[in-house]
Amino acid sequence: MNPYPFLLLMIIRPWPDTLADILDVKGFEVHTAYSGAEAQDILQDHPFDILLTDVRMPEMNGVELYRATRKNHPHLITVLMTAYAADDIIQQGMAEGIKTVLTKPLEVNFLIHLFSAYKKELLESLTDRLLDHEG
Repeated sequence: MNPYPFLLLMIIRPWPDTLADILDVKGFEVHTAYSGAEAQDILQDHPFDILLTDVRMPEMNGVELYRATRKNHPHLITVLMTAYAADDIIQQGMAEGIKTVLTKPLEVNFLIHLFSAYKKELLESLTDRLLDHEG
């Protein structure tokens, strides 16, 4: 049984497969994209729970991707990662609802714990919505 029954879309430039492979081995279902536009295409076909995206990418930055995705995916948890500790883009994202900003290099064990906490939060939220719907 998959201990992490939710989907994770990850956008990492330029090395997405390494982290994706590690998280896959740990039981996460991982989809990768190499740009914000590709991520948007994937999101049209698959429901995801977590979006892990780089702040700085070609075509659009991570906050612009967050803005584009939250309209159709309001429950999508977005986590930014960056090599830059202080950045106006990050501040904008946090003000608009980005859950977490992680500094690279990423610690895989920390990611696993973070995503596990989000899983619990997602399950509780889903349970609450179901109970509200029934009541």
